[in-house]
Amino acid sequence: HCADPACTKVCPTGAMHKRTQDGLVVVDEQICIGCRYCEMACPYGAPQYNSEKKHMTKCDGCYELIEQNKKPLCVSSCPLRALDFGPIDELREKYGDITYIAPLPQSSFTQPSITINPNPHGKPTSEYRGTIVN
Repeated sequence: HCADPACTKVCPTGAMHKRTQDGLVVVDEQICIGCRYCEMACPYGAPQYNSEKKHMTKCDGCYELIEQNKKPLCVSSCPLRALDFGPIDELREKYGDITYIAPLPQSSFTQPSITINPNPHGKPTSEYRGTIVN
């Protein structure tokens, strides 16, 4: 979830918005008109159009679980424990402050609340034409 989300800036209805209590960027499916502007604006491809529901969807950070002091499902179910969740300053203190790695978009675009702890066996590359598969 971005500190400066591009998707919220282009949403004509305000359906795509940033929650003030926790900073999660979510879509209010009740007022989304499915125009897909947020999908076009997001450099990460996070908003996805649901053709059955005729509106946008995206990860909501499992805010219902967070309100119960639990971790999001992706974090608690990751078999390799490669994901973590919490206040970004604590995560950056724990894992470092790398916020960009190819082929992700430059973090300066939307200031995503992310930190990346690359595998120590990984080799740097100057190749930036890759795509995110997941």
